[in-house]
Amino acid sequence: MADKSKVVKELFENTALYLTYDYNLQIRKETVDVFTSGMNFVNVLDVPAGTGAISIPLLSKTEKLTLIDVASNMLAIAKKSIPENYLAKTEIINADLFKLSLPENSYDLIVCLGLLAHVNSPEQLLTKIASLLKPDGILIIQNTDASHIYSYCIRFYLWFKNIIRKQSYQLNWVQAGFLEKKLRDNNLELIQSYRYNQSFLGFSNLFSNEKKYSLTRKFFGDATNPKNQSLGSDYTYLFKKKS
Repeated sequence: MADKSKVVKELFENTALYLTYDYNLQIRKETVDVFTSGMNFVNVLDVPAGTGAISIPLLSKTEKLTLIDVASNMLAIAKKSIPENYLAKTEIINADLFKLSLPENSYDLIVCLGLLAHVNSPEQLLTKIASLLKPDGILIIQNTDASHIYSYCIRFYLWFKNIIRKQSYQLNWVQAGFLEKKLRDNNLELIQSYRYNQSFLGFSNLFSNEKKYSLTRKFFGDATNPKNQSLGSDYTYLFKKKS
């Protein structure tokens, strides 16, 4: 199996490409806000942290936040975004998660959005994340369900696009059932999920980020008041590790 880590690092060092889709980041941030509403944390891990846009707002209710990402440019943006009074309780690590020796059962919240599609082994990632979570800790994780009909449309679109542009990078496609079973096998219980479609396929350039955000909210609602969930291929999950 080819090692994805080098390609992923090069891909996400291009921050402009990533930040172009900020409507999706906003949806993820708001979903995490709903899932963590009323909670306080001791030790939070965000991997991949990106620019920190999703987890830095949690600093007001956590004692320590660890940001991990392979892209140094992303973390440079994150560092500039941390309020000065919170710098002392923030750790920034520019590294591959699988090359770090992190203590097991040490985080009461792990945020893992946008990583499953880019690792060498999704199964290995799920096992690793589960091992790092404390009993009674919560995991917020994202996955695009490979078995959903909309995902087949996305794959066909990407396949055709890759032929035209002669791109060889392949995303992982993980079925929702596989992810849910793997985490259950690692003693995690599904509490909640929110679903939508983050891809506008070939029509994305026709809409501004604001319009894409508005259309998504009108059709799928939000994590507090979800709508049309069976039509959404992109899951954001809330799991809790059993004590």
